[in-house]
Amino acid sequence: MSTLDVIAARRSAARLVGPGPDPVQLGRMLEAAAQAPDHGRCRPWSFTLIPAESAAAFGDVLASAYARRCRETGEPVDPERLAKERAKASRAPVCLVVACRPRLDGRIPVHEQFAAVAAATQNLLLAATACGFGSKWVTGAAATDPAVKRALGLGEHDGVVGFVYLGTVPESARQRPRPSGEASPSVRVWTYAESHPAEPASTDTGGDR
Repeated sequence: MSTLDVIAARRSAARLVGPGPDPVQLGRMLEAAAQAPDHGRCRPWSFTLIPAESAAAFGDVLASAYARRCRETGEPVDPERLAKERAKASRAPVCLVVACRPRLDGRIPVHEQFAAVAAATQNLLLAATACGFGSKWVTGAAATDPAVKRALGLGEHDGVVGFVYLGTVPESARQRPRPSGEASPSVRVWTYAESHPAEPASTDTGGDR
């Protein structure tokens, strides 16, 4: 596929099964991610693989964080939601946590570094599509939960940009092509006159001051 074909083919997969990318394929995807625009060459991205043998333990972290948030807000713990949180790390053959670890020396604004990590994540998804795999990028409350961040070894100023799932899209879940033109954004043309509107005509009659 051409680059434009890959971009057009990318979808968020509702369901992912095995096989997932092998270590070589995953390595190529991460190399593609690292080609993202990166002002100042900060390389602020961080990729944490949750291996299958650790998925249950990480699921416990997510479930515990959800239950704590419920206690703090006074909301009842939903058993179904709790089970979903516990199973999140096992929902696909590969689970990656993408985070931003920004440099704080003031040279490059932090928001630009987070933008670089978002661009790297999109590169990762496109590389997965090019390799024939499906993907899904999610965030949710867990992405900003301090306990989840601590479990991932992230600091106060670091942030989770997303949980990325990779695997094979089953035939039963194949998505139909988007209608023609659906993905085409509208473009607004800026003009100088628009930003400098004419001042209203004066109503001064020239009377005495």
